[in-house]
Parts: sequence; C-alpha cells; structure tokens
Amino acid sequence: MNPPSEHPLVYAADLTREDIHAMEAFLNDQLGRVYEEVGETGEISFAIRSLIILVSNSAGFLDVLLRVECPEPWQRDAIVREWGQLRAVAHDFNHCVGYNHDRWWDQVPHYDSADEIAEKERIRRFADAAPFIEGADEYD
Repeated sequence: MNPPSEHPLVYAADLTREDIHAMEAFLNDQLGRVYEEVGETGEISFAIRSLIILVSNSAGFLDVLLRVECPEPWQRDAIVREWGQLRAVAHDFNHCVGYNHDRWWDQVPHYDSADEIAEKERIRRFADAAPFIEGADEYD
C-alpha cells in the first residue's frame, strides 16, 4: 500500500483509498489498544467493540464510494460525512504515533471547490432573500 499524499486535505474529492485504509488501520490500532486495557467484558468493552464495527463499516462504505467515477450529489455528501465521522473518532488520538496531522487534522466540509462555491452562493441568496427585520431578534 502506498502512503497517502502528505499535502493537507482541503476537499473530500482529494481523498484516496490509501487515506481510508490508513485511517482505518490507525483507529483499529488505537481502539484495539484500549480494548486490551479494559478487557473483554463490561460496558466499556462493548462500546469499544461497537465503535470498531462502526469504523470498519464507515471505512468500507467510503472505500466503495471512492470507486465511483462521477459520484452523484448524495454520494458526494456521504463521502464528506463518512470521512468527517472517521476524522472525528481519530481526532482524540492525535497525540498518538501514526496520526497523520497533515491529512487528518482539518475538517473537510466540502466535496470539491464547486460544492464550496455552491454552498456559499446558497447562503448569499438566503441572506439576500431574508432581509433583516429590526427588533426581530428581541424577546417580547
């Protein structure tokens, strides 16, 4: 497996399958270590096993989505969401060996620059369509 590119992720369209595999392996290492510490029984153990399953499912779904040549809008949204969830799980382990600060530190809120521009345009149109009404934010 080739290591993921070391340039920071800006858009989800820049994700590679190697990014997904590296993130999943990192999380499995971290969660496996915690699982070993807490043992095989008890609520914490059950929670860790559940989280390991969720990480695997999310990474698997992302792997499938990244194989789509021209993803539909729902697929693009799913890629952003699933990566964001994996990134959020990994974030608390950012002090651990193997955490890729260049690729995993920043949130990736958009699939690509076109999606970012479209969202900014929707926000601008909404702001223009809903003029400020003086006193509307005051309580009666």
